[in-house]
Amino acid sequence: MTKHILAALVIACSLVSCGTSSRVVRRQAQPDDALAPVALHSSLATAEVEAPKSKRKAVELSPLEQQLRSILADSLLETSQAGVHVVDLNTGQTLLSHGARQRMRPASTEKVVTAIAALDRLGAAYQLQTQLLTTASVSGSVLQGDIYIKGVMDPLLSVADVRSLAAQLRAAGITRINGRLISDASFKDSDELGWGWCWDDENPTLSPLLCGGKPGLAGQLLAALKANGIAVARGQSVGTAPAGARALATVARPLSAVMQPMMKESDNLCAEAVFYQLGRTRKQAATVIADVIMRAYAAFPLPLAGGESSSTIADGSGLSLYNYQTPETFTRLLSYAASRPDEILTPLLQALPIASVDGTLKKRMAATPAEANVRAKTGSVSAVSTLVGYTTQRSTGHLIAFAIMNQGVRTMAEGRNFQDRLCVALSE
Repeated sequence: MTKHILAALVIACSLVSCGTSSRVVRRQAQPDDALAPVALHSSLATAEVEAPKSKRKAVELSPLEQQLRSILADSLLETSQAGVHVVDLNTGQTLLSHGARQRMRPASTEKVVTAIAALDRLGAAYQLQTQLLTTASVSGSVLQGDIYIKGVMDPLLSVADVRSLAAQLRAAGITRINGRLISDASFKDSDELGWGWCWDDENPTLSPLLCGGKPGLAGQLLAALKANGIAVARGQSVGTAPAGARALATVARPLSAVMQPMMKESDNLCAEAVFYQLGRTRKQAATVIADVIMRAYAAFPLPLAGGESSSTIADGSGLSLYNYQTPETFTRLLSYAASRPDEILTPLLQALPIASVDGTLKKRMAATPAEANVRAKTGSVSAVSTLVGYTTQRSTGHLIAFAIMNQGVRTMAEGRNFQDRLCVALSE
Protein backbone atom coordinates (compact mmCIF):
# COMPACT_ATOMS: atom_id res chain seq x y z
CA MET A 1 0.00 0.00 0.00
CA THR A 2 2.83 2.41 0.92
CA LYS A 3 4.55 1.72 -2.39
CA HIS A 4 1.40 2.62 -4.33
CA ILE A 5 0.80 5.79 -2.33
CA LEU A 6 4.35 7.01 -2.90
CA ALA A 7 4.10 6.27 -6.62
CA ALA A 8 0.79 8.10 -6.77
CA LEU A 9 2.09 11.20 -5.08
CA VAL A 10 5.25 11.37 -7.20
CA ILE A 11 3.32 11.17 -10.47
CA ALA A 12 0.47 13.38 -9.32
CA CYS A 13 2.85 16.06 -8.05
CA SER A 14 4.54 16.13 -11.46
CA LEU A 15 1.26 17.36 -12.89
CA VAL A 16 1.27 20.36 -10.60
CA SER A 17 4.95 21.22 -10.88
CA CYS A 18 4.08 24.61 -12.33
CA GLY A 19 3.22 25.76 -8.81
CA THR A 20 0.19 26.52 -6.69
CA SER A 21 -0.60 29.85 -8.30
CA SER A 22 -4.09 30.23 -9.71
CA ARG A 23 -2.55 30.95 -13.10
CA VAL A 24 -1.10 28.03 -15.03
CA VAL A 25 1.35 27.93 -17.93
CA ARG A 26 -0.43 26.46 -20.94
CA ARG A 27 1.11 23.32 -22.36
CA GLN A 28 0.30 20.39 -24.62
CA ALA A 29 -0.31 17.03 -22.98
CA GLN A 30 2.03 14.17 -23.86
CA PRO A 31 0.72 10.66 -24.63
CA ASP A 32 1.93 9.30 -21.28
CA ASP A 33 1.01 12.43 -19.33
CA ALA A 34 -1.59 10.80 -17.06
CA LEU A 35 -2.86 11.41 -13.57
CA ALA A 36 -1.31 9.10 -11.04
CA PRO A 37 -2.52 5.68 -9.94
CA VAL A 38 -3.45 5.85 -6.28
CA ALA A 39 -3.73 3.62 -3.26
CA LEU A 40 -7.46 3.58 -2.72
CA HIS A 41 -9.17 3.29 0.62
CA SER A 42 -11.91 0.66 0.79
CA SER A 43 -13.98 2.74 3.20
CA LEU A 44 -14.61 6.43 2.73
CA ALA A 45 -14.95 9.04 5.44
CA THR A 46 -18.50 10.06 6.24
CA ALA A 47 -17.72 13.73 6.92
CA GLU A 48 -19.27 15.65 4.05
CA VAL A 49 -19.69 19.29 3.16
CA GLU A 50 -23.45 19.14 3.55
CA ALA A 51 -23.31 17.99 7.20
CA PRO A 52 -25.84 19.89 9.38
CA LYS A 53 -24.50 23.08 10.92
CA SER A 54 -25.72 21.90 14.29
CA LYS A 55 -23.11 19.18 14.21
CA ARG A 56 -20.27 21.26 12.77
CA LYS A 57 -19.22 24.74 13.70
CA ALA A 58 -18.48 27.12 10.87
CA VAL A 59 -14.95 27.67 12.18
CA GLU A 60 -14.23 23.97 11.63
CA LEU A 61 -14.77 24.20 7.91
CA SER A 62 -11.63 24.11 5.81
CA PRO A 63 -11.12 26.76 3.12
CA LEU A 64 -12.05 24.14 0.50
CA GLU A 65 -15.25 23.23 2.33
CA GLN A 66 -16.20 26.87 2.61
CA GLN A 67 -15.59 27.39 -1.09
CA LEU A 68 -17.61 24.32 -2.05
CA ARG A 69 -20.51 25.43 0.14
CA SER A 70 -20.40 28.83 -1.53
CA ILE A 71 -20.63 27.24 -4.98
CA LEU A 72 -23.59 25.10 -3.88
CA ALA A 73 -25.35 28.32 -2.89
CA ASP A 74 -25.41 29.35 -6.55
CA SER A 75 -28.84 30.63 -7.61
CA LEU A 76 -28.72 28.07 -10.46
CA LEU A 77 -29.76 25.42 -7.96
CA GLU A 78 -32.95 27.34 -7.19
CA THR A 79 -34.23 26.82 -10.74
CA SER A 80 -32.59 23.51 -11.72
CA GLN A 81 -31.35 20.25 -10.24
CA ALA A 82 -27.77 19.27 -9.48
CA GLY A 83 -26.20 16.04 -8.34
CA VAL A 84 -22.58 16.19 -7.18
CA HIS A 85 -20.24 13.65 -5.67
CA VAL A 86 -16.52 14.24 -5.03
CA VAL A 87 -14.08 11.78 -3.47
CA ASP A 88 -10.41 12.14 -2.49
CA LEU A 89 -8.97 8.86 -3.74
CA ASN A 90 -5.84 9.10 -1.59
CA THR A 91 -7.62 9.47 1.74
CA GLY A 92 -11.00 7.95 0.90
CA GLN A 93 -12.78 11.08 2.17
CA THR A 94 -15.99 12.23 0.56
CA LEU A 95 -15.33 15.92 -0.04
CA LEU A 96 -18.76 16.82 -1.35
CA SER A 97 -22.09 15.04 -1.60
CA HIS A 98 -25.13 16.87 -2.91
CA GLY A 99 -27.95 14.81 -4.36
CA ALA A 100 -25.41 12.05 -4.96
CA ARG A 101 -28.05 9.31 -5.27
CA GLN A 102 -30.35 11.17 -7.63
CA ARG A 103 -31.08 9.28 -10.84
CA MET A 104 -30.22 11.72 -13.60
CA ARG A 105 -29.62 11.64 -17.34
CA PRO A 106 -25.88 11.34 -17.97
CA ALA A 107 -25.87 12.46 -21.63
CA SER A 108 -22.42 11.72 -23.10
CA THR A 109 -20.82 11.01 -19.73
CA GLU A 110 -22.41 7.60 -20.26
CA LYS A 111 -19.32 7.03 -22.42
CA VAL A 112 -17.26 6.92 -19.19
CA VAL A 113 -19.35 3.94 -18.06
CA THR A 114 -18.91 2.23 -21.43
CA ALA A 115 -15.17 2.89 -21.51
CA ILE A 116 -14.48 1.59 -18.00
CA ALA A 117 -16.53 -1.55 -18.63
CA ALA A 118 -14.74 -2.20 -21.92
CA LEU A 119 -11.28 -1.69 -20.40
CA ASP A 120 -12.25 -3.95 -17.52
CA ARG A 121 -13.61 -6.79 -19.65
CA LEU A 122 -11.65 -6.47 -22.91
CA GLY A 123 -8.53 -4.39 -22.26
CA ALA A 124 -7.01 -1.55 -24.26
CA ALA A 125 -5.18 -3.98 -26.57
CA TYR A 126 -8.38 -5.77 -27.64
CA GLN A 127 -8.59 -5.85 -31.44
CA LEU A 128 -11.56 -5.04 -33.67
CA GLN A 129 -10.86 -7.35 -36.62
CA THR A 130 -12.49 -6.97 -40.03
CA GLN A 131 -11.78 -10.11 -42.06
CA LEU A 132 -12.14 -11.84 -45.40
CA LEU A 133 -13.00 -15.48 -44.68
CA THR A 134 -13.51 -18.63 -46.73
CA THR A 135 -13.85 -22.40 -46.55
CA ALA A 136 -12.95 -22.84 -50.22
CA SER A 137 -9.67 -24.12 -51.60
CA VAL A 138 -7.33 -22.19 -53.86
CA SER A 139 -6.27 -23.63 -57.21
CA GLY A 140 -3.50 -21.59 -58.72
CA SER A 141 -4.82 -18.06 -58.62
CA VAL A 142 -8.50 -19.02 -58.29
CA LEU A 143 -10.50 -19.26 -55.06
CA GLN A 144 -12.88 -22.13 -55.74
CA GLY A 145 -15.88 -20.89 -53.77
CA ASP A 146 -17.38 -18.03 -51.79
CA ILE A 147 -15.57 -15.35 -49.82
CA TYR A 148 -17.12 -13.66 -46.77
CA ILE A 149 -16.57 -10.12 -45.56
CA LYS A 150 -17.22 -10.12 -41.80
CA GLY A 151 -17.42 -6.71 -40.15
CA VAL A 152 -17.21 -6.02 -36.44
CA MET A 153 -18.67 -2.51 -36.45
CA ASP A 154 -15.24 -0.87 -36.67
CA PRO A 155 -16.21 2.84 -36.70
CA LEU A 156 -12.79 3.89 -38.02
CA LEU A 157 -12.58 1.43 -40.92
CA SER A 158 -11.63 3.48 -43.97
CA VAL A 159 -11.53 3.03 -47.75
CA ALA A 160 -7.76 2.65 -47.37
CA ASP A 161 -8.34 -0.25 -44.95
CA VAL A 162 -10.68 -1.93 -47.43
CA ARG A 163 -8.08 -1.52 -50.15
CA SER A 164 -5.61 -3.19 -47.79
CA LEU A 165 -7.91 -6.21 -47.52
CA ALA A 166 -8.05 -6.49 -51.31
CA ALA A 167 -4.29 -6.02 -51.60
CA GLN A 168 -3.69 -8.82 -49.08
CA LEU A 169 -5.82 -11.11 -51.21
CA ARG A 170 -3.89 -10.20 -54.33
CA ALA A 171 -0.58 -10.65 -52.50
CA ALA A 172 -1.72 -14.21 -51.72
CA GLY A 173 -1.85 -14.77 -55.50
CA ILE A 174 -5.65 -14.72 -55.91
CA THR A 175 -6.99 -13.06 -59.07
CA ARG A 176 -10.42 -14.72 -59.33
CA ILE A 177 -13.19 -15.73 -56.90
CA ASN A 178 -15.39 -18.41 -58.49
CA GLY A 179 -18.11 -17.90 -55.91
CA ARG A 180 -19.84 -14.90 -54.32
CA LEU A 181 -18.83 -12.03 -52.09
CA ILE A 182 -21.05 -12.64 -49.04
CA SER A 183 -21.67 -9.93 -46.44
CA ASP A 184 -21.66 -11.39 -42.92
CA ALA A 185 -23.51 -9.11 -40.48
CA SER A 186 -23.76 -11.69 -37.70
CA PHE A 187 -21.46 -9.76 -35.34
CA LYS A 188 -24.46 -8.02 -33.72
CA ASP A 189 -28.23 -7.91 -33.76
CA SER A 190 -30.17 -6.27 -36.59
CA ASP A 191 -31.01 -3.06 -34.68
CA GLU A 192 -29.82 -0.03 -36.65
CA LEU A 193 -30.86 2.56 -34.05
CA GLY A 194 -30.52 2.62 -30.28
CA TRP A 195 -33.28 2.11 -27.72
CA GLY A 196 -34.73 5.49 -26.76
CA TRP A 197 -33.00 7.52 -29.47
CA CYS A 198 -34.82 10.60 -30.72
CA TRP A 199 -35.85 10.47 -34.36
CA ASP A 200 -34.65 14.03 -35.04
CA ASP A 201 -31.10 13.52 -33.67
CA GLU A 202 -28.13 12.93 -35.96
CA ASN A 203 -28.03 9.25 -35.11
CA PRO A 204 -25.36 6.86 -36.41
CA THR A 205 -26.40 3.60 -38.09
CA LEU A 206 -25.52 0.59 -35.95
CA SER A 207 -24.28 -1.67 -38.73
CA PRO A 208 -21.41 -4.15 -38.37
CA LEU A 209 -20.54 -3.55 -42.03
CA LEU A 210 -19.21 -0.01 -41.79
CA CYS A 211 -16.82 1.85 -44.04
CA GLY A 212 -16.14 5.51 -43.40
CA GLY A 213 -18.63 5.38 -40.53
CA LYS A 214 -21.54 4.33 -42.76
CA PRO A 215 -22.97 1.05 -44.07
CA GLY A 216 -21.65 -0.06 -47.46
CA LEU A 217 -18.57 -2.16 -46.74
CA ALA A 218 -19.33 -4.78 -49.41
CA GLY A 219 -19.67 -2.20 -52.19
CA GLN A 220 -16.35 -0.61 -51.24
CA LEU A 221 -14.71 -4.05 -51.17
CA LEU A 222 -16.00 -4.97 -54.63
CA ALA A 223 -14.48 -1.78 -56.01
CA ALA A 224 -11.19 -2.48 -54.23
CA LEU A 225 -11.07 -6.06 -55.54
CA LYS A 226 -11.64 -4.85 -59.08
CA ALA A 227 -8.90 -2.23 -58.69
CA ASN A 228 -6.54 -5.02 -57.61
CA GLY A 229 -7.42 -7.16 -60.62
CA ILE A 230 -9.56 -9.65 -58.70
CA ALA A 231 -12.80 -10.79 -60.37
CA VAL A 232 -15.86 -12.04 -58.45
CA ALA A 233 -17.73 -14.51 -60.63
CA ARG A 234 -21.15 -14.64 -58.93
CA GLY A 235 -21.67 -11.17 -57.47
CA GLN A 236 -22.85 -10.27 -53.95
CA SER A 237 -25.00 -12.03 -51.39
CA VAL A 238 -25.79 -12.00 -47.65
CA GLY A 239 -25.03 -14.81 -45.23
CA THR A 240 -22.97 -16.08 -42.32
CA ALA A 241 -19.47 -17.48 -42.54
CA PRO A 242 -19.23 -21.13 -41.41
CA ALA A 243 -17.62 -21.75 -38.04
CA GLY A 244 -14.53 -23.30 -39.59
CA ALA A 245 -13.84 -20.51 -42.10
CA ARG A 246 -10.22 -19.34 -42.29
CA ALA A 247 -9.02 -15.77 -42.64
CA LEU A 248 -7.47 -14.70 -45.96
CA ALA A 249 -7.06 -11.03 -45.02
CA THR A 250 -7.44 -8.97 -41.83
CA VAL A 251 -7.49 -5.34 -40.76
CA ALA A 252 -7.23 -4.94 -36.98
CA ARG A 253 -7.66 -1.89 -34.77
CA PRO A 254 -7.02 -1.73 -31.00
CA LEU A 255 -9.78 -0.65 -28.64
CA SER A 256 -7.54 2.19 -27.44
CA ALA A 257 -7.63 3.77 -30.92
CA VAL A 258 -11.43 3.74 -30.99
CA MET A 259 -11.61 5.23 -27.50
CA GLN A 260 -9.68 8.34 -28.53
CA PRO A 261 -12.45 9.93 -30.68
CA MET A 262 -15.09 8.31 -28.48
CA MET A 263 -13.91 10.29 -25.46
CA LYS A 264 -11.97 13.28 -26.80
CA GLU A 265 -14.58 14.29 -29.40
CA SER A 266 -17.57 12.45 -27.91
CA ASP A 267 -18.07 10.38 -31.06
CA ASN A 268 -21.34 8.48 -30.65
CA LEU A 269 -20.67 5.82 -33.29
CA CYS A 270 -17.35 4.94 -31.65
CA ALA A 271 -19.11 4.59 -28.29
CA GLU A 272 -21.78 2.31 -29.74
CA ALA A 273 -19.09 0.22 -31.45
CA VAL A 274 -17.34 -0.26 -28.11
CA PHE A 275 -20.69 -1.05 -26.47
CA TYR A 276 -21.37 -3.86 -28.95
CA GLN A 277 -17.93 -5.39 -28.42
CA LEU A 278 -19.28 -6.24 -24.94
CA GLY A 279 -22.37 -8.04 -26.22
CA ARG A 280 -23.97 -8.92 -29.52
CA THR A 281 -27.31 -7.43 -28.43
CA ARG A 282 -28.18 -4.32 -26.45
CA LYS A 283 -29.37 -6.39 -23.49
CA GLN A 284 -26.21 -8.51 -23.46
CA ALA A 285 -23.94 -5.45 -23.52
CA ALA A 286 -26.01 -3.69 -20.84
CA THR A 287 -25.83 -6.78 -18.61
CA VAL A 288 -22.04 -6.82 -18.84
CA ILE A 289 -21.85 -3.12 -17.95
CA ALA A 290 -24.27 -3.56 -15.04
CA ASP A 291 -22.03 -6.32 -13.69
CA VAL A 292 -18.96 -4.05 -13.84
CA ILE A 293 -20.88 -1.32 -11.99
CA MET A 294 -21.86 -3.72 -9.23
CA ARG A 295 -18.27 -4.93 -9.02
CA ALA A 296 -17.21 -1.32 -8.48
CA TYR A 297 -19.75 -0.92 -5.68
CA ALA A 298 -18.58 -4.11 -4.04
CA ALA A 299 -14.91 -3.12 -4.26
CA PHE A 300 -15.38 0.37 -2.82
CA PRO A 301 -18.54 0.56 -0.72
CA LEU A 302 -19.79 3.90 0.55
CA PRO A 303 -21.83 4.41 3.72
CA LEU A 304 -24.18 6.48 1.58
CA ALA A 305 -24.66 3.88 -1.10
CA GLY A 306 -25.85 0.81 0.70
CA GLY A 307 -24.08 -1.24 -1.98
CA GLU A 308 -26.76 -0.58 -4.58
CA SER A 309 -26.68 0.98 -8.02
CA SER A 310 -29.56 2.88 -9.58
CA SER A 311 -28.28 2.69 -13.13
CA THR A 312 -30.34 2.19 -16.27
CA ILE A 313 -28.18 1.35 -19.27
CA ALA A 314 -29.87 1.90 -22.61
CA ASP A 315 -26.89 2.39 -24.93
CA GLY A 316 -23.18 3.06 -24.98
CA SER A 317 -23.12 6.70 -26.05
CA GLY A 318 -25.66 8.51 -23.88
CA LEU A 319 -27.95 9.39 -26.79
CA SER A 320 -30.88 7.50 -25.31
CA LEU A 321 -33.57 9.19 -23.25
CA TYR A 322 -33.65 6.05 -21.11
CA ASN A 323 -30.13 6.19 -19.66
CA TYR A 324 -29.94 7.00 -15.95
CA GLN A 325 -26.94 7.19 -13.64
CA THR A 326 -26.23 8.74 -10.25
CA PRO A 327 -23.21 10.90 -9.36
CA GLU A 328 -22.26 8.29 -6.81
CA THR A 329 -22.22 5.53 -9.43
CA PHE A 330 -19.77 7.54 -11.47
CA THR A 331 -17.38 8.06 -8.56
CA ARG A 332 -17.54 4.35 -7.68
CA LEU A 333 -16.55 3.52 -11.26
CA LEU A 334 -13.78 6.13 -11.24
CA SER A 335 -12.50 4.70 -7.95
CA TYR A 336 -12.58 1.19 -9.40
CA ALA A 337 -10.67 2.37 -12.47
CA ALA A 338 -8.01 4.01 -10.27
CA SER A 339 -7.57 0.76 -8.35
CA ARG A 340 -6.39 -0.83 -11.61
CA PRO A 341 -3.90 1.75 -12.92
CA ASP A 342 -2.34 -0.29 -15.70
CA GLU A 343 -5.45 -1.98 -17.07
CA ILE A 344 -8.02 0.82 -16.74
CA LEU A 345 -6.85 4.15 -15.31
CA THR A 346 -3.94 4.88 -17.64
CA PRO A 347 -5.75 4.20 -20.95
CA LEU A 348 -8.84 6.00 -19.62
CA LEU A 349 -6.84 9.12 -18.75
CA GLN A 350 -5.13 9.06 -22.13
CA ALA A 351 -8.55 9.15 -23.80
CA LEU A 352 -10.32 11.72 -21.61
CA PRO A 353 -10.42 15.38 -22.73
CA ILE A 354 -7.95 17.64 -20.90
CA ALA A 355 -9.06 21.05 -19.66
CA SER A 356 -7.88 23.89 -21.91
CA VAL A 357 -5.81 21.43 -23.99
CA ASP A 358 -7.92 19.20 -26.22
CA GLY A 359 -11.23 17.56 -27.04
CA THR A 360 -14.49 18.90 -25.71
CA LEU A 361 -12.66 20.65 -22.83
CA LYS A 362 -10.28 22.58 -25.07
CA LYS A 363 -11.96 25.93 -24.43
CA ARG A 364 -12.73 25.45 -20.74
CA MET A 365 -10.93 26.33 -17.49
CA ALA A 366 -7.99 28.16 -19.13
CA ALA A 367 -5.56 30.04 -16.86
CA THR A 368 -6.80 28.28 -13.71
CA PRO A 369 -5.42 25.46 -11.54
CA ALA A 370 -7.69 23.14 -13.57
CA GLU A 371 -5.88 23.86 -16.85
CA ALA A 372 -4.05 20.77 -18.17
CA ASN A 373 -5.05 19.13 -14.89
CA VAL A 374 -8.73 18.20 -15.08
CA ARG A 375 -9.36 15.17 -17.29
CA ALA A 376 -13.05 14.60 -17.72
CA LYS A 377 -15.86 13.62 -20.06
CA THR A 378 -18.49 16.21 -20.91
CA GLY A 379 -22.14 15.51 -21.60
CA SER A 380 -24.90 17.67 -23.02
CA VAL A 381 -28.40 17.15 -24.33
CA SER A 382 -31.36 19.48 -24.11
CA ALA A 383 -31.49 20.93 -20.55
CA VAL A 384 -28.78 18.52 -19.34
CA SER A 385 -25.09 19.29 -18.77
CA THR A 386 -22.70 16.88 -17.06
CA LEU A 387 -18.99 16.48 -16.29
CA VAL A 388 -17.29 13.37 -14.90
CA GLY A 389 -13.61 12.68 -14.33
CA TYR A 390 -10.48 13.38 -12.31
CA THR A 391 -8.28 16.23 -11.15
CA THR A 392 -5.18 16.55 -8.99
CA GLN A 393 -5.43 18.79 -5.93
CA ARG A 394 -2.43 21.10 -6.09
CA SER A 395 -2.16 21.72 -2.38
CA THR A 396 -1.93 18.00 -1.51
CA GLY A 397 -1.12 16.19 -4.75
CA HIS A 398 -4.16 13.97 -4.15
CA LEU A 399 -6.16 12.46 -6.98
CA ILE A 400 -9.80 13.58 -6.89
CA ALA A 401 -12.71 11.80 -8.59
CA PHE A 402 -15.81 13.86 -9.30
CA ALA A 403 -19.21 13.66 -10.95
CA ILE A 404 -21.26 16.82 -11.55
CA MET A 405 -24.70 16.43 -13.12
CA ASN A 406 -26.89 19.44 -13.91
CA GLN A 407 -30.44 18.93 -15.11
CA GLY A 408 -33.12 21.42 -16.05
CA VAL A 409 -30.64 24.14 -17.03
CA ARG A 410 -31.83 26.80 -19.49
CA THR A 411 -28.49 26.95 -21.31
CA MET A 412 -25.45 24.71 -21.49
CA ALA A 413 -23.33 27.66 -20.31
CA GLU A 414 -25.13 27.67 -16.95
CA GLY A 415 -24.19 24.08 -16.25
CA ARG A 416 -20.65 24.42 -17.58
CA ASN A 417 -19.93 27.50 -15.48
CA PHE A 418 -21.13 25.69 -12.35
CA GLN A 419 -19.00 22.66 -13.18
CA ASP A 420 -15.92 24.75 -13.97
CA ARG A 421 -16.13 26.58 -10.65
CA LEU A 422 -16.22 23.29 -8.77
CA CYS A 423 -13.32 21.87 -10.79
CA VAL A 424 -11.15 24.92 -10.20
CA ALA A 425 -11.84 24.76 -6.44
CA LEU A 426 -10.99 21.06 -6.34
CA SER A 427 -7.77 21.63 -8.29
CA GLU A 428 -6.35 24.32 -5.98
